[in-house]
Amino acid sequence: LAAMAPLLSRFKFSKIRNPLLRQEMPWLISEVVLLIVLFNANAPELWFWLVVLVVIFAYRIERWNSSKPN
Repeated sequence: LAAMAPLLSRFKFSKIRNPLLRQEMPWLISEVVLLIVLFNANAPELWFWLVVLVVIFAYRIERWNSSKPN
């Protein structure tokens, strides 16, 4: 994921008109990259990358729930 940071910084998210999609785009890209890594992982790495993906999804769901108006 750290290697992806320079690629994401070069891509201008300001071209995307929807502000919510512009804000979520780095997260969506990182989740897709993690899914690709997960599909290509061998058995010992599989559990590690699966836990990383679940933690990111849990964080995103928690942030989404906390941002909803009460």
